[in-house]
Amino acid sequence: MAGFDEDRIVRLLEARFAKTGSSLVRGIGDDAAVVRSRGAREHWVVTTDMLIEEIDFRRAWFSPAQVGHKSLAANLSDLAAMGARPRFFTVSLALPEGILPRWITACYRGMAALARRHGVLLIGGDLSRSPSGIQITITAIGETVGRRPLYRSGGRPGDILYVTGKLGMAASGLELLRQGRAAGNTRAERAALRSQRTPLPRCETGLWLARSRLVRCMMDLSDGLSIDLPRLCRASGTGAELSGSLLPVFPDSRRWHCDPLALALHGGEDFELLLAVPARQTERLEKSYPSSLPRITRIGRLCSRPGVRWSPDATAPLRPLKPAGFDHFRK
Repeated sequence: MAGFDEDRIVRLLEARFAKTGSSLVRGIGDDAAVVRSRGAREHWVVTTDMLIEEIDFRRAWFSPAQVGHKSLAANLSDLAAMGARPRFFTVSLALPEGILPRWITACYRGMAALARRHGVLLIGGDLSRSPSGIQITITAIGETVGRRPLYRSGGRPGDILYVTGKLGMAASGLELLRQGRAAGNTRAERAALRSQRTPLPRCETGLWLARSRLVRCMMDLSDGLSIDLPRLCRASGTGAELSGSLLPVFPDSRRWHCDPLALALHGGEDFELLLAVPARQTERLEKSYPSSLPRITRIGRLCSRPGVRWSPDATAPLRPLKPAGFDHFRK
């Protein structure tokens, strides 16, 4: 894979395969595909994600139930980013020698608990042997709200950028695991570890935002803001300007020698939502947004100049933001 990264591979596939068709509304290049069925009231939204042992998790750090939870959460987060209601999922599980039946049962128990929370049903899958490590592949299926999925490509110059929740918590939890602090001795440490092991997909938030019709485009932050924001900009044909001082960071991570701003920009695995809203609609959004949902924070705006620029504080000049989030093929 020398010279390749995830985005380049996706662009190669986009160039090779159709983006739309007789039943295909949106294909490769977004958080999920959108498919229409003749006569149906809504469209289907389909996404697939993998968790690979020693890349996405370690058995020494994650219980079987946590592995199951996180594998499904990654898929539900993609549906949330499209503003889709989760409905069904399938699981393909490849297992190496030595895995006990109780590990498998506990893994599915973790999936089932999250599935019940969001009303999504397991409808099938596959089982296989793995030569090295556990591999979990889930395909999740959701449905649109009023046939109005939210894409990455709807942004316009002048739109205001928001994120949900706090950024960098999952990455700070990963750092605790690397430091051998897997139990969590304080409330902040336990919160960071939960964000890493059992992240909560923003399904209710995504549905509310889709129904509000105030949002132009949206995606989830699975690989880090510094990688995912440029993806949204490329899809929308815009650039972006970002203020580091506005980012909702996790300041407690300083206690275990992390840089909260760096983790917010580059950490990944937050499964929060990044969205763009027309400037004229921001006041309405902020007034009507439910207090029961994770808070939303303004972090910048889309602009016509290509590329993403940022400043660490209000006094510093804008400078290019170097992508440094997670990429499977970057050494």
